[in-house]
Amino acid sequence: MVIGKNSQIKMNNNIQNILSKNKNVVSSSVHRHDKSRGTFEPSYKKKNEFKNGSDVVKIMSLGGFGDVTQNMYVYHYLPNGKEENDSILIVDVGVGFPEEDIFGVDLIIPDFNYVSRRRDKIVGILLTHGHEDHIGALPLFLREINKSMNVYGSKLTLGFANEKTKEFGSPVKYNQININDKLKLGPFEIEPIRVTHSIPDAYHYFISTPVGNFYHASDFKFDLTPPDGKGSQLEKIGRMGRRNILAIMSDCLGSERDGFTTSERDLAVMFDKHIGSAKGRVFVTAISSNLYRWQQAIDSSKKYGRKICLVGMSVEKNIKMAKRLGFINYEDSDLVKPKKIKGIKDSQITVLIAGSLGQTGSSLDKVVVGKHPCIKAKPGDKVIFSSPDYIPGTSTSIYDMIDNLIKIGVDVVYHENEENLHVSGHASKQELALLLELTRPRYIVPIGANYRHIKQFENLTKKLEFPQDSFIIPKEDQILNFGPGIYLKKEEKLVLRKVLVDGLGVGDVGETVLRDRKVLAEEGMIVSILIFDTKNKKLVSDPQVMSRGFVYVRQSEELIKSISNLSKDVFNEIVQGEMDFSSARKQIQGKIEEMVVNQTGRQPMVLPIIIEV
Repeated sequence: MVIGKNSQIKMNNNIQNILSKNKNVVSSSVHRHDKSRGTFEPSYKKKNEFKNGSDVVKIMSLGGFGDVTQNMYVYHYLPNGKEENDSILIVDVGVGFPEEDIFGVDLIIPDFNYVSRRRDKIVGILLTHGHEDHIGALPLFLREINKSMNVYGSKLTLGFANEKTKEFGSPVKYNQININDKLKLGPFEIEPIRVTHSIPDAYHYFISTPVGNFYHASDFKFDLTPPDGKGSQLEKIGRMGRRNILAIMSDCLGSERDGFTTSERDLAVMFDKHIGSAKGRVFVTAISSNLYRWQQAIDSSKKYGRKICLVGMSVEKNIKMAKRLGFINYEDSDLVKPKKIKGIKDSQITVLIAGSLGQTGSSLDKVVVGKHPCIKAKPGDKVIFSSPDYIPGTSTSIYDMIDNLIKIGVDVVYHENEENLHVSGHASKQELALLLELTRPRYIVPIGANYRHIKQFENLTKKLEFPQDSFIIPKEDQILNFGPGIYLKKEEKLVLRKVLVDGLGVGDVGETVLRDRKVLAEEGMIVSILIFDTKNKKLVSDPQVMSRGFVYVRQSEELIKSISNLSKDVFNEIVQGEMDFSSARKQIQGKIEEMVVNQTGRQPMVLPIIIEV
């Protein structure tokens, strides 16, 4: 996206000031590039300055490198390279969202196995910010390890985390880190750096270890005009860069975009435009933790004389928690309860509502289909989808919801018909370049992105004249090994499972179950029920055949009759003397599948059931 001219001038001036104050960041930082020799010479600490030349820090992603969500990173320090007196630091414990072909699954979470087997080695968990893909799996992780755990983060991030975990009763102690704090957890020394994102109070972390310094740059952008006035600590990042960073773990989801990412503040114009021009009720939906959007929607609504109604547990809980902590502003008198909304003119109400991802059963979904107890969508309403670039697996649900709203006669404002509806929370190319120039790491590890973003990030580092061996593209399940001042190129891998959450079940839905659900969804099911008289050793009657999602029985009587006859013939042929029902079921299933494919070209799930009476 393109930012406004005045914002661009201010941004460039601010950056020039930062770089002038840190004029030695590039020239005398971690390394220098000797073009005449064509080599890359690090000015990193010499090996003999480290405690032990055999020490190792292993870094891995339990959600898998090359994935935008399921953020969970492990820093595992091994003295002398051995699992003895070793320590583990965890950064983030996030969830992922299933693609549309993963039927019936609510969430995907990281594979905790590596750390749960070493739970006594965990010295703490750092949280970078309050988005679901960074904190959403924390309750499940705490439940699995079943051990008291110290969790560290900013004030707001811990507020979000506490809201998620308190209902589980997990043994956890939250520890707030302020921007000037220094934290020591075992062999890890940690300093937070405030950065801007699409959510307030986000941190990067400078992590010192016995083998070198690491900079964990989770989701960020350099917004110089954030709505809360709290910008990124660029000067501090520059100071960190002068302390010899061995490797940076950097978000690069915005690496395909040129320039700088638009400021969150610019959305105020959009909210004023659409709320100010609306004649009826206005509904605003966004990610429930996206406080900047909620604040700007509240401010615009108040400007145009509208009351605010909070609808949806996640929205109400997060907004009220953020107000309590001082991160969002409104008066209690600005709010109206959903059951009182009918007593207020349509032109005087704005509803902040959950359901921006089109989730079935969400508050917005209930309003659309008429199942909400207090509110029903109607012609004249306006719905603003101030949601991010669609999260993988959600686009179909979102578009279905938009279509249903339009059918009702609602005016829908969404990503494709409003250019300034959303701004990304992720750094574009110039911001990524600025981060790298300020930190000048020896090695660069891309995180929080797909491989197309990683490739663009790699191209950017080449333009910045980083040497080719400095950019590490890990495989999904790779373990990165760092020794004192150096990356150790070892072929070491994790065993990562895809852990799926379905309702209250965690990990009990595997590939076989998903495959069955896929078949049921796409092809349907045939059930052939055979009732066997054990005394007379014969079928009581012809097999009863039921179809679910395959064919309509009344219009396919001939096919249903053929399946019944085939079931009976195969059963009678097999069950002679010995009652081998297991073999009978398998052969009936195979014969029915073969016949159905030949006659219909389809492959429904076939389930023969033999009942003994």
